Amino acid sequence: MLALSGPALAADIYTEFAAFTEQANVLEAQAEAAGKTASAHPFAPPEGFALSGEFARRIAAFSERAATLSARIDAMGGPKDLRCIYRGMSNDAKARLVALQHAKNAGDQARILKDLSALFFDAHEVTPVSKEAFADHHDGGAAQCEAGALEAIKPLP
Repeated sequence: MLALSGPALAADIYTEFAAFTEQANVLEAQAEAAGKTASAHPFAPPEGFALSGEFARRIAAFSERAATLSARIDAMGGPKDLRCIYRGMSNDAKARLVALQHAKNAGDQARILKDLSALFFDAHEVTPVSKEAFADHHDGGAAQCEAGALEAIKPLP
């Protein structure tokens, strides 16, 4: 893999932001549809698309991409608040995936899927679509998340 730095890193991140937004939009629609199906029979055992390996892999990939974007924003000296937001989305996706895999019934599944759908919607909303939008983020006092090694879950086999 080619390592980018300086202007190449900054230019390439907008391509990654666009791909991340597209990924979030697809996952939002999938989580919403699966949640509606699960909520139709809340006391049924959890099963179906929400427990499929493919859906889990897509959530894991979202988490990994969010963590990678956080690290890239940090590496280029970008806004710390945005770095923290992406790190938070990565961790949130991981936690909700675990919760989804341990849902006791379809009702629990529906609630978790609704939360996932909201996370993916928020990911779309917060992702900068331009250099100007990226520059609008700031390093306010609340942006003190700890930088460190990527903690994203690895893609499932």
